[in-house]
Amino acid sequence: MIDIESIFRHKKPNQEKLVNNGFELSEHCYRKSFDIMQNQFNIIVTIANTGTVSYKVYETDTNEEYALVHVQNAHGDFVGTIRDACEKVLIDISDKCFNVEVYKAKQSRRVLHYIKDTYDIEAEFLWEKSSDSAAFRRKDNHKWFAIMMIIDKSKLGCSDHGNIEIIDLKDSPENVENYLDKDNYLKAYHMNKKHWYTICLDESIKDEELFSLIDKSYQCIK
Repeated sequence: MIDIESIFRHKKPNQEKLVNNGFELSEHCYRKSFDIMQNQFNIIVTIANTGTVSYKVYETDTNEEYALVHVQNAHGDFVGTIRDACEKVLIDISDKCFNVEVYKAKQSRRVLHYIKDTYDIEAEFLWEKSSDSAAFRRKDNHKWFAIMMIIDKSKLGCSDHGNIEIIDLKDSPENVENYLDKDNYLKAYHMNKKHWYTICLDESIKDEELFSLIDKSYQCIK
């Protein structure tokens, strides 16, 4: 079975992107048909305003629904091939027509926009057991230059509890040591403390300074 929840986890539909990618609005839902299996079948994908995604598969010649694709106990090469084709369509829609919506802090969202606008790099959620942790990798060498996480304040040595959104950035050991002498720069959480450091995305550091540090981290990863 296709795990739709996993494909669209932490995603919110972007209406402008949906329209630009050929979806049509009807009865509060966006719909589009895609040909698959060398036009033997088509998949109609429906996206509600709430973000719920559903799909149906039809035989092109008869226009009859191929319901086996949704039957959990239906196995075999043929139905498996159709599911694979449908999954590729759904993943492509997730990548092109949805925005990542994990982080709630305004500064976190501005960081996401800055990295996307500056480097055309999206957050990657690589860890199933830590689904709200995201890595950002350079496209040329695939190395991480930033990691965003949601953790409990106590993990940073705070006396109180409650979730906080953070970013880990990289720099030279000398610079990292100097940063830690300043306010609002913390020892790296979950990363090498010699080469990485942590900043809380709570407006404690202004965007201009933060974006400059992101740039330095990006350049550091070569």
